[in-house]
Amino acid sequence: MWPFGKRDEEKNAALKEEMARNNRAGRAELLWKQGTRFMERKRYDKALDCYRDALEIEPSRLEGRLNMGTAFYLNGQPEEALPHFRYVLALEPQNTVALINLAATQDALGDLDGAIQSLEKLVQERPNWRDANYNLAVAYVKKERWDDATDALRRELTLNPKNDAARTLLNDVHLKPRKKGATSKEQGENQPQ
Repeated sequence: MWPFGKRDEEKNAALKEEMARNNRAGRAELLWKQGTRFMERKRYDKALDCYRDALEIEPSRLEGRLNMGTAFYLNGQPEEALPHFRYVLALEPQNTVALINLAATQDALGDLDGAIQSLEKLVQERPNWRDANYNLAVAYVKKERWDDATDALRRELTLNPKNDAARTLLNDVHLKPRKKGATSKEQGENQPQ
C-alpha cells in the first residue's frame, strides 16, 4: 500500500503556499491596474493608495516604481517622487522614462543643475528620442545658457521638424543678448538674477 500521510501533507502545504503566492501576485496586478485607471482619471491620491498596496506585495517592480513616482509628482509631491525614479535608475541606468521624470522632478524641486544633468544623460543615451532635446533646451533657457539651448533646439528640430514649441523657443532664444567671448555656461552664470 502507498504510504499516505507526510508526503501528501508536504504536497498540500507546498500547493497552498504556491496558491497564496499566486493570489498575492494576482492581487498586486489588480492593484497596479486599478492605480493606472485612477491615474487616467487624474485621481492621483487614489492611484497612490493602490500603488502603495501593490508595492507592499511587489516592492521591486520597476514599472510600479515609475508609476508611483509619477503619481507623487502629479499629486504635487515631487520630493516623494524622487526616490522612486532613482530606484529605477539604479537598476536600469538608461531607462528613458525614469530619466525624463527624474529631470522634471529635479526641476520642480529647484535642482535645475540636476535636471540638466539628467537630461544631458538622456540625450547622450537616446539622441533620437523625441522631445528630449527640447526638454534639455528648456532647462538651458532657465539657466540662460543660450548657445546650448540653440544647439539642443536645432537637434530637436532636425529630429522633429513639426515641433512648433521648439521652433518658437528657438526664435525666442535668438533674440536673447549674448556676451562677447563668454562660453554658454558663463553666459548663464554671469547674468543678473
